[in-house]
Amino acid sequence: MNKPFISCHVIQDLLPLYHDDVCSPDTRELVEGHIGLCPDCRSVLEKMKDGLMLGPEPTREQQTEANSLRRIAAYWSRSKAVSFIKGIAIATVVCGMLFGGYLLLTGWNIRSVPTKVIEVTDVGRMTNGNIAYHVKMTDGYNVKQVSYKLDQNGNFYMTPLRPVIKSKAFADIGLANTYYWINVDEQNANHNPGGTGAEIQAIYLGTPEDHILIWKKGMTLPPASDAAEYQLASDG
Repeated sequence: MNKPFISCHVIQDLLPLYHDDVCSPDTRELVEGHIGLCPDCRSVLEKMKDGLMLGPEPTREQQTEANSLRRIAAYWSRSKAVSFIKGIAIATVVCGMLFGGYLLLTGWNIRSVPTKVIEVTDVGRMTNGNIAYHVKMTDGYNVKQVSYKLDQNGNFYMTPLRPVIKSKAFADIGLANTYYWINVDEQNANHNPGGTGAEIQAIYLGTPEDHILIWKKGMTLPPASDAAEYQLASDG
């Protein structure tokens, strides 16, 4: 069989166009006529169809650039992962601090109630000798705790305490609106167990700087009301 007269180099230059079907009808006819007679060019076309036509080997420079790009991509991925983890950790810490701060502000009783919102009434001596008195917070907020302190001069302070973030009193009951009683002898024993310090000379509601007098030694108190006796009977 005779080989075609057109050079194989020319046909192989046209094969990509023929393979991609972007050549003219005349060129297609020319290529088909050639590969029908030339096994070498036909083999090149078959390899092209099978996807086995490999490009030239990459140069060392290209390989270096590719490796650099891969390293940059890997570093970027790690950086994003680390940044994400750091962000989660920081957000967790911030949320924990905010939540902890909120708990402290709402649950830690550190602020004394000013006497301008404290109303003390019905102070009297109970039949068992205890001193009874009624306390109401006129601002409508609750009281969570009362602290007690006896100074060296015998002044005994009972200080109502609240957290920084106050809560409303519920149904006008609780420590913010109730009767209290105090046993002077018991408080002397609690705060001066050895009997070597000062004894209670006066009882105040509030702080050394802001207080209301409840009782002072030598003061004569009226009998406690029936309401005080009734409410405090089980406690006294």
